[in-house]
Amino acid sequence: MRKIVALSTLGACLAQLCAPSLPALEFRAEIDASWVKNLSRTSFAPSRKSAAAYAATVTALQARPLTREWQLFLSGEAGANWVPKFTGLDSLHGGLHAQLRRKFGLGPLAPVLDFHGGLTGCAVREGGRSGWQAGAGLTLSRRLTEFWRVAAGGEWEKYFASHQAFEVDHRSLSLESTWDLSERWQLGLGARRLWGQLTANARYDIYDTALDGGFGPAIANYYNRIPWEISNTFGPGWVAYRIDCDADFWWVQLTVTLGPNTSLPLRYETVKVINRVGVRYDTDLWSLGLVHRF
Repeated sequence: MRKIVALSTLGACLAQLCAPSLPALEFRAEIDASWVKNLSRTSFAPSRKSAAAYAATVTALQARPLTREWQLFLSGEAGANWVPKFTGLDSLHGGLHAQLRRKFGLGPLAPVLDFHGGLTGCAVREGGRSGWQAGAGLTLSRRLTEFWRVAAGGEWEKYFASHQAFEVDHRSLSLESTWDLSERWQLGLGARRLWGQLTANARYDIYDTALDGGFGPAIANYYNRIPWEISNTFGPGWVAYRIDCDADFWWVQLTVTLGPNTSLPLRYETVKVINRVGVRYDTDLWSLGLVHRF
């Protein structure tokens, strides 16, 4: 009940924030269907769990010009995620975000610097995964030609979860480029490097072997020091645990414009994660979305 009240409070704050200027609001609705290989983020390949996942999000955005060079964006979002095969991951979320933009010069080729921050509440069916996520970052972007845009950024995120195994803190750097192939088609490529913590999962017998030194003393020493708990999300007795790691994200996205306010993005993303004792976790994701602005 407290989680639902907290999310409702976020929605009320958004309504009060935007009510005086309702005509200036822009709304965006997005639905996504994904297939995630190794959704469980498991290191032992034979036991990895893959599944389809679905998401729906509605966002309200208000733009407020401050000066000729500065602009403020305030937004709020609410959404839901479903994983039919692993219902413990089903969740509701709501958040408030702010973005301050500085444009250096006039015209579409002028560089743009964005500062952003926000707070999101998440209620997950598996209660230990529920919590609050705070984040802040900056992005520098520039359209090099009429058809080619590049962007680089840095971000910090902290997830305050109900249980320690899911409480993670990380920072990242990213680089992205997009090309307008035609009036309807756009191609995007990107990469992101993350340093910090993530949550992984394992069968209990595999994790117990690691604790008992079956994979060597270095792994036993590390796995006995990190937060972990019996989760059961991916099967009876499965363990969730927090890892300190480096992660590399790579993605390619092809977007087709279906109408003045509607687009269809198709995305492939691969993630390579290596923890502090050299254990590797690989994940691949295919997703198809539908985005509409109104």
